[in-house]
Amino acid sequence: MNSTAVLIAVSYGIVTVIGVAVFLVLWRSTTSHKGEVDEKQLARREKGWLFVVIGGLLVLLFGTIFFTPYGESAPPGSQVVNVEARQFAFVIDPAEIRAGEPVEFRLTTPDVNHGFGVYTEGDEFVLQAQVVPDGVTNVVHTFDEPGVYKILCLEYCGLDHHGMVAQFEVIP
Repeated sequence: MNSTAVLIAVSYGIVTVIGVAVFLVLWRSTTSHKGEVDEKQLARREKGWLFVVIGGLLVLLFGTIFFTPYGESAPPGSQVVNVEARQFAFVIDPAEIRAGEPVEFRLTTPDVNHGFGVYTEGDEFVLQAQVVPDGVTNVVHTFDEPGVYKILCLEYCGLDHHGMVAQFEVIP
């Protein structure tokens, strides 16, 4: 297990324990009342729970916002690879990338939506992006391992979609 998987597993464990605790507190508070209800106390509790929920959402936001990969941009001087997806091929320029340095893929297509999926030689998923007509999608990634990487179209784009495969090489 890599460190991200461990972090996610621990986070889900903590959230599960907190969720069970909240459930038990709520269950206890709704089953232990006999007789008249104090509406002022209920209003205070309701306001308190509102702040608990807002606090929990803020904790989740600040606990995850720094792991969000969207909006990553390549530093100046990075490698740039232009990729044109068209029915039923990828045109890659250049098809050779240096390992250990950020690369910015600039993805375009003149025809229909395509999916840009990158896989290792062992068919392990690396990254994915949508390619839309008349737009440019930028994806930044650093390849640490040299080798030949396969590109597959992950969006059905027509009858020969299954044959839309390309590759590029990452060199040391």
